[in-house]
Amino acid sequence: MVVTNSHRTTAIVVKNAGGKVTLVPMSSGKLAAQTLTFAEFVAEWHEVDYALPQALDNFMRHVAAQGATAAAVKGLEHLRARDNCVVASLF
Repeated sequence: MVVTNSHRTTAIVVKNAGGKVTLVPMSSGKLAAQTLTFAEFVAEWHEVDYALPQALDNFMRHVAAQGATAAAVKGLEHLRARDNCVVASLF
């Protein structure tokens, strides 16, 4: 899921489990994952109509250029792998 906040920061949700949401916000420099409670997430972030594969490509290009924490890379890679499996199974 691609989301944005009131500061127009775009983020990708990489995990939603157990009342906790982990997302990777786009920022200058190294990307890092953030974990919020579900209530905090709903109060701050709103889903946007933006294609997840395109967003993942943009985030991964940023990771290649600027770097990211291990948690952010792992989350984005896991999401990309899951997305590829879903699309591949359609054909």
